[in-house]
Amino acid sequence: MTSEIIKNIELGDTSGAGMLVEFRHVTKSYRGVQAIHDIDFDLRPGEVHALVGENGAGKSTLCKILAGAVQPTSGEVLLHGTQVQLNRPSDALEHGVAMVYQETSLVPTMTAAQNIELGHEPLLTRFRRLNISAQQLLQSMNFHVDPTAYVSTLGAAKKQMVEIARALRSKARVVIFDEPTASLTPEESLHLFDVIETLKGAGIGIIYVSHALEESLQLADRITVLRDGERV
Repeated sequence: MTSEIIKNIELGDTSGAGMLVEFRHVTKSYRGVQAIHDIDFDLRPGEVHALVGENGAGKSTLCKILAGAVQPTSGEVLLHGTQVQLNRPSDALEHGVAMVYQETSLVPTMTAAQNIELGHEPLLTRFRRLNISAQQLLQSMNFHVDPTAYVSTLGAAKKQMVEIARALRSKARVVIFDEPTASLTPEESLHLFDVIETLKGAGIGIIYVSHALEESLQLADRITVLRDGERV
């Protein structure tokens, strides 16, 4: 698979030096119970950085902070060298951060094309143009998804394909994958790995969340292990 996957997508400048993401002494507490404690973490352009740990280790909490779904109790989050406050997912998207959730965040009553364009719709929506644009994007990534199909009719792998396409449509420079192979067949997982390698080649930073160390060793440039909310 080649850079054909990302043709026609404006990714912005991903050639700059320095870190895409930095967490500095980040802690998140819920009613006094710490989900993560004093976490340092960073991500470079064009790398896959895996977050590994058992269920409850704090992997999803860290990623949800970066995705704007929850806010840290203390510590700093920097994007492209600048400290940011991510109060909602739209803030993260504006800073070029997209998350592909294990349980997809797609709207099931809308088509694949409508989900891909969600938030980017022109004032006057022409569905034919919408479908053609989505089909071109999906085909460029070798994703065999009917853009006119309702998301509720799609299987797990195709829903994930739509999520990835939506992330690239948003010109994301950081893409978070939360346990992405949990519902995929071995063949679908290999296809996903090919897509991730191509995104990496385009300078996009990938955070890959998994509890499978062997899978992470195969895919990642760096691995951070969390245990009981701490980096070990």
